[in-house]
Amino acid sequence: MDQVTAFADYKLPQILRHAGVLVYAPGLGEKVDKQVVLEAGSVEEVEIRASTIWAVELIRRELAAMGRDLKAYEIDWILWNMAQKPEFGKKPYHRALTIFY
Repeated sequence: MDQVTAFADYKLPQILRHAGVLVYAPGLGEKVDKQVVLEAGSVEEVEIRASTIWAVELIRRELAAMGRDLKAYEIDWILWNMAQKPEFGKKPYHRALTIFY
């Protein structure tokens, strides 16, 4: 289980963006804000997913340095549950038609 990372779905990038952890390039941010569907597997969609995984890993490392050892999937679970609250949905999530979420 130590090797399991975050799940790069659509809600985690949304909450990480809301928190200022993920900052999209202006063009990508505009597409996401306008709810433009990104092509599955495109550079933009993969970048969002990969950045989400890396952001969770950096959060995990920072928490570990503070003496709070959580697994990446546990952080994922906490963030995903937080993302269900309306206040974290002010910015839209990215759209991509794919079977991989």
